[in-house]
Amino acid sequence: YSANLGHSIAMGFIRDGLNKIGDTVYYAQRDGSVIEAEICSPIFLDPKGERQHV
Repeated sequence: YSANLGHSIAMGFIRDGLNKIGDTVYYAQRDGSVIEAEICSPIFLDPKGERQHV
């Protein structure tokens, strides 16, 4: 859970992932349910560094 974003996050490795930003992937869990996720930039919180300028 990310307190900054207000929801859960996960990271994984996707082959050629930088060229797939915005694509949707699906992750099957052991219980049979499926989680839908969007491939995003690894720098998703404050990408411009504005929070550093206080």
